[in-house]
Amino acid sequence: MVAELLSTLSVIEILASGVIYTVAAAVVQRKLSNPKKTREIQDKIKVFSDELNKLIKANAPKEEISQKQKEMMPLVKQSMTTSMKATVVLIPSFLIIYYLIIPYAFGGLASQTASFSIGSSVISLHYKGLFFVTVFVLGLALSISILAYDRARAKKDAKVVEAKGNTA
Repeated sequence: MVAELLSTLSVIEILASGVIYTVAAAVVQRKLSNPKKTREIQDKIKVFSDELNKLIKANAPKEEISQKQKEMMPLVKQSMTTSMKATVVLIPSFLIIYYLIIPYAFGGLASQTASFSIGSSVISLHYKGLFFVTVFVLGLALSISILAYDRARAKKDAKVVEAKGNTA
């Protein structure tokens, strides 16, 4: 069976759907998991973790180590809850889009594929595969970009705080 090729317009529509979903998902993730608050919690966890490691290396009593772990656990829980909020919203929304909306919008294209040449290889994707690859690749690139932005922002904020501390 020879699959028909998707039209250029159909490929653009599927790619646009993937781009729209990925950008919307990034916005939702940023709104639900406050990056500044998350960074503050992670910094506190790091301080607790460093203190805990010092206690362990110093052969501190188990009660003291246990107490430090108990103090750290609410922060760890809060960090995990904050990061899971977006996941709880985004995974079901992706599944609904992937299994219900995309087939409804592009179901007539089920027997057609889009072919792409990468080096000497040719990759053929049906409409759902094309959407998935678009979301995956763009999501990965966007996540890395946002991570780099957040790190640069954190360094800049740390320098501002340090400069204010030096002038005071």
